[in-house]
Amino acid sequence: MENKKTASHGWDIIVIGSGIGGLTCASALAHQGKKVLVLEQHYVAGGMTHTFKRKGFLWDVGVHVLGEMTPDRLPGKLLDWLSDGNIQMESVGEVYDTFYFPDNFKIEFPDNIDQFRANLLEKFPREEKAIDRYFDLVIEASSSAKSHFLGRNMPMWLESITSPLLNRKFKHWSQATTKSVLDSITDNVRLKAVLVSQWGYYGSPPSQSSFFMHAGTVRHFWEGGFYPRGSAKTIAENILPPIESAGGAIQLRTSVADLIMDGNKVLGVRTEKGEEFYASKVVSAIGAKATVGNLLPLNYQRKPWAQNIQGLKQSPCHICHYIGFEGDIESAGATKSNQWFYESWDAEITHWDPDKTETCPIIYASFPSLKDSLHDPGEKMRHTAELVTFVPWEFFSKWDNSNKRTRSEEYQKFKADIDQRLLNQFFKLRPGLKDLCVYSDFSTPLSTTHYCRPTEGAIYGLEATPARFTCRDLRPKLPIKGLYLAGSDVATGGVAGAMIGGFLTAAKIDRGVLGVLKGLKI
Repeated sequence: MENKKTASHGWDIIVIGSGIGGLTCASALAHQGKKVLVLEQHYVAGGMTHTFKRKGFLWDVGVHVLGEMTPDRLPGKLLDWLSDGNIQMESVGEVYDTFYFPDNFKIEFPDNIDQFRANLLEKFPREEKAIDRYFDLVIEASSSAKSHFLGRNMPMWLESITSPLLNRKFKHWSQATTKSVLDSITDNVRLKAVLVSQWGYYGSPPSQSSFFMHAGTVRHFWEGGFYPRGSAKTIAENILPPIESAGGAIQLRTSVADLIMDGNKVLGVRTEKGEEFYASKVVSAIGAKATVGNLLPLNYQRKPWAQNIQGLKQSPCHICHYIGFEGDIESAGATKSNQWFYESWDAEITHWDPDKTETCPIIYASFPSLKDSLHDPGEKMRHTAELVTFVPWEFFSKWDNSNKRTRSEEYQKFKADIDQRLLNQFFKLRPGLKDLCVYSDFSTPLSTTHYCRPTEGAIYGLEATPARFTCRDLRPKLPIKGLYLAGSDVATGGVAGAMIGGFLTAAKIDRGVLGVLKGLKI
């Protein structure tokens, strides 16, 4: 996939970053005949969709389950088109998420909306009115965004004229918090905790999250969860060939230092190695705040629109424990369904402060080897798991600029301590898996910043708050000629959100991309 020698000129567009947002933008433009150069600072493409291996085990970095991957849904149709039909998605089963709360409370989220309603009513038989009202509000809120995102592709003056008329519903739902909406339909603390239990897919507690973001996430999974056949690495592997077939290329191990500019016009990019690549259009798919703070000259960083973007908060960061097993992990409690373990019914307790509590308030467990039909466990029955929990960036920020190979003894002790505490907590929940564990590795937010470079180690880009949807400067086209944003910050969080964000940016650059929607019968 990587060219040994990449030309400095002759490109129509340069895309910085090969996460799903950047790859989507690049592939969509390549399908319109554009020559796109993708520059990636890591040694493997894919951003948070890439995988890695240790001791013969393979783990995902950010793809645990995807929604709306059926042939009749927009994300599924787009992914199929971007890869020329070469990415195969498979259902993880009738149940994709299983939640465990205190008092031995367990509930499954199935791949059928009617069964989902039935599961909720079984646990909360007196809350039928609230549950039905919740479903209605999820549909209304999640359906309200089309005009908003299309408006962000208009000139700002035109959006100002059309927005008051077209975006009234979206404004209402995007500015309402998830907590305020749920408080309006029920007083049942446990029901509300269950209804917001998927907050980890966008990263904000109910008092801070936009109900639009919550509703979109919930509806995203109403037809169930899916996983790429052959693991998440097949996403980048199959989106890159159409880019290269159109005359484009990807260059790995290439970190962009700054933009080459002539006044208010972008001419290309300059790498940390001093290489220069030129194109009339540059797309930054590294995040809105990283784009403004790391790529723009200081005089542009001080402009009001740039300050507005910099004023937005980042989503939380996370730690992850990667486990390798040998043995029958399903008999020991592992499932294709993701498992969420909550220590409390308080939905506002979302981040682990290891100085205050011994245990994490939440553990998210994913078993990727069980989801992939191409995985061969072999005679030793080798399988994998990923354990995720959220932590404040402040616990790691003092080591942000340190070298990963020479970090202090203080850091190593802190990392080892929280690593062991997370692992011990999980094995108390799933004791049968402890004796099957033969390998483990651990990543902190510093790992995320090293390999994927998000600001403050954020797992989902900008935080899913109402404020991000009122920032009018957060749009595919920035106020610099030839400079664009792509990815989740342009749309919404997660793989599907980043993919939509990349598509919107491609449509802003080439209107022919919008014609694809008609061809896909969307």
